[in-house]
Amino acid sequence: MKRFLALLAAVLGLLAWHAPLLAQTVSPYGQSAFLYRLTFAEEFGNGLNPAIWNDHIWYESSNPTINYAVQNGVLKIWPQRDASGNFFNRTIDTDGHFSQTYGFFEIEAKLPVGKGVWPAFWIFNHIGTRRPEIDIMEAYPGGGPASGWSDANLHPTAYGVTVWKDATALAGSKMIQTTDLSAGFHKYGLKWESSRMTFYFDGRATYTLNVRMRDPMYLLLSLWFGSASGTPDSTTPTGSTNAFEINYVRAWQFRF
Repeated sequence: MKRFLALLAAVLGLLAWHAPLLAQTVSPYGQSAFLYRLTFAEEFGNGLNPAIWNDHIWYESSNPTINYAVQNGVLKIWPQRDASGNFFNRTIDTDGHFSQTYGFFEIEAKLPVGKGVWPAFWIFNHIGTRRPEIDIMEAYPGGGPASGWSDANLHPTAYGVTVWKDATALAGSKMIQTTDLSAGFHKYGLKWESSRMTFYFDGRATYTLNVRMRDPMYLLLSLWFGSASGTPDSTTPTGSTNAFEINYVRAWQFRF
């Protein structure tokens, strides 16, 4: 038994020693690990680290009603009414903690349903008066079948990607038709090169845009309300069983 425990301790020590190296072998889904160097990996194994994540966007204060939590290694953000009875926006971001220019950005997520809900994964920055923004995934389940964004049960069956060179300077956008995005987890990715952006869904390229953007951007996970999803109402499911669920958030830089 002592020999076994000593061997086990040695193996665990070896794994711990090589953990950074092992982490480097994680590659963007469907991409070659040889081409990328991991720069950010949030697997939510130890809750939500306040040294990395803020729970509100920079121009708002944090709503004291808690509508997010890490459960079993998954970050969940759900629709909830606050003390005044209103639905409120929640943003979880790395503003001031992590930003990057170029590379590959990816999450694995499951989306909520219902009137008004507006989940998104994006990168952004507020630089002076400029607002460069890349929306890697935005969904509008409340839009309904006539909008093209969801089915009759207000389950998301499409999502959008959008690139803004500035707040009023749209570079390109596309609606991507899918299966029900609330039924399971899917991977949403962006390959951002110096003069081109390629968006991915479950490893498949869905949209390519030739555009130059050079500002560093930070990561945002948000559950807002409105836009093409409409206004939330009494039919909007609340609570953690109807959450924007994120299994991981990762970013890589190009090796070459």
